[in-house]
Amino acid sequence: MKANYVIFKKIRQQLMNASSNVSNVEIANKIASTAALFRKYFPDASVNFSPWDNSNIESMQDTIDFAFHFPGWSPLIECRAILLQLRIENNNERVPKLLGIIMRGMIVPSERWRVATIGDWEMTGTHLPQKEQKDNLFLVCKELYKLFSTTSAGNKY
Repeated sequence: MKANYVIFKKIRQQLMNASSNVSNVEIANKIASTAALFRKYFPDASVNFSPWDNSNIESMQDTIDFAFHFPGWSPLIECRAILLQLRIENNNERVPKLLGIIMRGMIVPSERWRVATIGDWEMTGTHLPQKEQKDNLFLVCKELYKLFSTTSAGNKY
Protein backbone atom coordinates (compact mmCIF):
# COMPACT_ATOMS: atom_id res chain seq x y z
CA MET A 1 0.00 0.00 0.00
CA LYS A 2 2.80 2.43 0.89
CA ALA A 3 4.62 1.60 -2.37
CA ASN A 4 1.52 2.61 -4.36
CA TYR A 5 1.39 5.94 -2.52
CA VAL A 6 5.07 6.64 -3.29
CA ILE A 7 4.49 5.89 -7.00
CA PHE A 8 1.36 8.08 -7.01
CA LYS A 9 3.30 10.92 -5.37
CA LYS A 10 6.14 10.66 -7.94
CA ILE A 11 3.65 10.69 -10.82
CA ARG A 12 1.91 13.71 -9.30
CA GLN A 13 5.17 15.67 -9.12
CA GLN A 14 5.74 15.30 -12.87
CA LEU A 15 2.37 16.69 -13.98
CA MET A 16 0.98 20.12 -14.85
CA ASN A 17 -2.46 21.35 -13.87
CA ALA A 18 -4.85 22.37 -16.64
CA SER A 19 -5.32 25.70 -14.89
CA SER A 20 -1.56 26.36 -15.11
CA ASN A 21 -1.60 26.03 -18.91
CA VAL A 22 -3.95 28.90 -19.66
CA SER A 23 -1.82 31.27 -21.72
CA ASN A 24 -4.42 32.57 -24.18
CA VAL A 25 -8.15 32.55 -24.86
CA GLU A 26 -7.90 29.69 -27.34
CA ILE A 27 -6.22 27.28 -24.91
CA ALA A 28 -8.62 28.37 -22.14
CA ASN A 29 -11.48 27.44 -24.48
CA LYS A 30 -9.91 24.02 -25.21
CA ILE A 31 -9.46 23.32 -21.50
CA ALA A 32 -13.05 24.30 -20.71
CA SER A 33 -14.29 22.26 -23.69
CA THR A 34 -12.33 19.24 -22.45
CA ALA A 35 -14.17 19.39 -19.13
CA ALA A 36 -17.54 19.82 -20.86
CA LEU A 37 -16.80 16.96 -23.23
CA PHE A 38 -15.94 14.60 -20.39
CA ARG A 39 -19.09 15.60 -18.49
CA LYS A 40 -21.16 14.95 -21.62
CA TYR A 41 -20.43 11.23 -21.17
CA PHE A 42 -20.08 11.24 -17.38
CA PRO A 43 -22.48 13.91 -16.06
CA ASP A 44 -22.05 12.93 -12.39
CA ALA A 45 -18.34 13.76 -12.48
CA SER A 46 -17.06 17.02 -11.06
CA VAL A 47 -13.94 18.52 -12.63
CA ASN A 48 -10.80 19.69 -10.86
CA PHE A 49 -8.59 21.87 -13.08
CA SER A 50 -5.81 21.85 -10.45
CA PRO A 51 -5.39 18.27 -9.25
CA TRP A 52 -1.71 18.66 -8.33
CA ASP A 53 0.33 20.76 -5.93
CA ASN A 54 2.73 22.36 -8.41
CA SER A 55 4.58 24.50 -5.89
CA ASN A 56 7.74 22.40 -6.23
CA ILE A 57 7.76 21.94 -10.01
CA GLU A 58 10.68 23.81 -11.56
CA SER A 59 9.74 23.60 -15.25
CA MET A 60 6.52 23.13 -17.18
CA GLN A 61 5.88 19.60 -18.37
CA ASP A 62 4.29 18.79 -21.70
CA THR A 63 0.95 17.76 -20.24
CA ILE A 64 -2.40 19.26 -19.36
CA ASP A 65 -3.96 17.47 -16.40
CA PHE A 66 -7.49 17.18 -15.03
CA ALA A 67 -9.13 15.12 -12.30
CA PHE A 68 -12.77 14.06 -12.54
CA HIS A 69 -14.32 12.97 -9.26
CA PHE A 70 -17.44 10.84 -8.90
CA PRO A 71 -19.82 11.05 -5.94
CA GLY A 72 -18.53 7.98 -4.13
CA TRP A 73 -17.20 4.82 -5.69
CA SER A 74 -18.74 4.00 -9.09
CA PRO A 75 -19.14 0.26 -9.72
CA LEU A 76 -19.74 0.89 -13.43
CA ILE A 77 -16.47 2.76 -13.92
CA GLU A 78 -14.65 0.88 -11.09
CA CYS A 79 -13.13 3.98 -9.50
CA ARG A 80 -13.76 7.18 -7.52
CA ALA A 81 -11.83 9.49 -9.82
CA ILE A 82 -10.33 9.61 -13.29
CA LEU A 83 -7.06 11.39 -13.88
CA LEU A 84 -6.94 12.69 -17.45
CA GLN A 85 -3.56 13.62 -18.85
CA LEU A 86 -3.27 15.25 -22.27
CA ARG A 87 0.27 14.81 -23.63
CA ILE A 88 1.04 17.83 -25.78
CA GLU A 89 3.70 19.21 -28.04
CA ASN A 90 4.05 22.81 -26.99
CA ASN A 91 5.64 24.42 -30.04
CA ASN A 92 4.73 28.02 -29.18
CA GLU A 93 1.48 27.84 -31.14
CA ARG A 94 -1.75 29.26 -29.75
CA VAL A 95 -3.04 25.72 -29.19
CA PRO A 96 -0.56 22.91 -28.53
CA LYS A 97 -0.70 19.73 -30.59
CA LEU A 98 -2.31 16.77 -28.81
CA LEU A 99 0.10 13.82 -28.98
CA GLY A 100 -1.69 11.34 -26.75
CA ILE A 101 -4.05 10.80 -23.85
CA ILE A 102 -3.60 8.82 -20.67
CA MET A 103 -6.54 8.12 -18.37
CA ARG A 104 -6.23 6.44 -15.00
CA GLY A 105 -9.13 5.17 -12.92
CA MET A 106 -8.17 5.76 -9.31
CA ILE A 107 -9.17 4.82 -5.80
CA VAL A 108 -6.61 6.76 -3.81
CA PRO A 109 -3.85 5.87 -3.52
CA SER A 110 -3.94 3.08 -6.11
CA GLU A 111 -4.62 2.84 -9.80
CA ARG A 112 -7.45 0.49 -10.83
CA TRP A 113 -7.10 0.76 -14.61
CA ARG A 114 -5.31 2.72 -17.31
CA VAL A 115 -5.70 3.44 -21.00
CA ALA A 116 -3.30 5.27 -23.30
CA THR A 117 -4.00 6.38 -26.85
CA ILE A 118 -0.49 5.54 -27.95
CA GLY A 119 -0.30 2.11 -29.53
CA ASP A 120 -3.36 -0.12 -29.57
CA TRP A 121 -5.54 1.84 -27.10
CA GLU A 122 -5.79 -1.20 -24.82
CA MET A 123 -7.28 -0.72 -21.36
CA THR A 124 -5.35 -2.54 -18.65
CA GLY A 125 -5.73 -2.92 -14.91
CA THR A 126 -7.13 -4.98 -12.09
CA HIS A 127 -10.72 -3.67 -12.24
CA LEU A 128 -11.90 -2.52 -15.67
CA PRO A 129 -15.01 -0.38 -16.28
CA GLN A 130 -18.21 -1.89 -17.68
CA LYS A 131 -18.44 -2.02 -21.50
CA GLU A 132 -20.66 1.07 -21.90
CA GLN A 133 -18.38 3.21 -19.72
CA LYS A 134 -15.29 1.83 -21.46
CA ASP A 135 -16.82 2.75 -24.83
CA ASN A 136 -17.61 6.25 -23.51
CA LEU A 137 -14.00 6.72 -22.35
CA PHE A 138 -12.78 5.88 -25.86
CA LEU A 139 -15.34 8.31 -27.34
CA VAL A 140 -13.99 11.04 -25.04
CA CYS A 141 -10.48 10.34 -26.38
CA LYS A 142 -11.59 10.46 -30.02
CA GLU A 143 -13.47 13.71 -29.49
CA LEU A 144 -10.48 15.26 -27.69
CA TYR A 145 -8.34 14.62 -30.76
CA LYS A 146 -10.98 16.39 -32.87
CA LEU A 147 -11.19 19.26 -30.39
CA PHE A 148 -7.44 19.88 -30.37
CA SER A 149 -7.13 19.56 -34.16
CA THR A 150 -9.35 22.61 -34.73
CA THR A 151 -8.88 26.29 -33.97
CA SER A 152 -11.62 28.77 -33.27
CA ALA A 153 -10.49 30.86 -36.26
CA GLY A 154 -10.99 27.83 -38.50
CA ASN A 155 -14.43 26.93 -37.13
CA LYS A 156 -17.39 28.34 -39.01
CA TYR A 157 -20.52 27.97 -36.87
